[in-house]
Amino acid sequence: MKTFLTASILTLTMNLSQAQSPCDNIKYLDKLAMAPAELPVQDFKSMDYNLIPDSVKARIQSEIIKETSASFFASLRVKSVKYLDSAINEKLFTPVVITDDNEKPVNFVYAVFYEMQFKGSIPFVFKLEIKQNGGLLKKGQFEGIFNQKKKIIPCTKALSIAATDKEAPITKAGDIYIYYNQTYKTIVWQIMEADNTSGDSQHVTVINVFDGEILERNEFLKGNLNFDNDL
Repeated sequence: MKTFLTASILTLTMNLSQAQSPCDNIKYLDKLAMAPAELPVQDFKSMDYNLIPDSVKARIQSEIIKETSASFFASLRVKSVKYLDSAINEKLFTPVVITDDNEKPVNFVYAVFYEMQFKGSIPFVFKLEIKQNGGLLKKGQFEGIFNQKKKIIPCTKALSIAATDKEAPITKAGDIYIYYNQTYKTIVWQIMEADNTSGDSQHVTVINVFDGEILERNEFLKGNLNFDNDL
C-alpha cells in the first residue's frame, strides 16, 4: 500500500512538473479570436498556395523584395492562404467594398499569411493583402514588421503585466496571441482570460510587445468570441 501511495505521489509530481503553461501554445494572426477591424478574413475561403499562378507568385516576390529586401523574403514561409472574390463577397451578411491605394475598386483579394521569426527565435505571423495580379493591395503593409530591431518582451513577462494590472487583472490566462495591430501600429500580445464557470464575461488585455504598455482592456460576453477561425 505504501509503495502504491509513493508511486501515485511521484506520478502526480511528474504530471505537474510537465504541465504546460499558456505560453507553450501561442496562437497567431491566422487564428485570432478578436479579429482587428480590417478586411473580414474570417469570411475568406481557404486555398492552396500552389494553385496561385506562377506569374502571380513571381509578382508577389518582386513586390515584397521591393518593399523590404531579398533576405527578408527568403526568411518567410507561407503558412496559409485565403481569398475573397465577388461571388463570396455577395453572400456575406455585410459585403465589403475593397479599394486599392488609388481608390479603385478591387473584386479579388488574396490574404497570404507569412510566418517569420524575430530575434530570440520568436515565431510571428503577418498577413499580406494582395490583388489578383500579385500587386500589393495597399502600400505600407510591412510597417512595424520589417527591419524590426527592438527586443520583444517574452510571453511570460506579458502574462505578469496582465496579472498585476490594477484595473482589470487576468490571473488565469487562457489563449495568448501575438499579432500586428493596425490600430496601434505595433505588434501586440493579446491575453484572453481563461474560461470560467462563474460570471457572464471574460477579460482581454492587449499589450505592446516592445514596452509592455497595456493598450486595451476589453470585456466580452461569453459565446460572443469567434475562436480559431479555420483557414
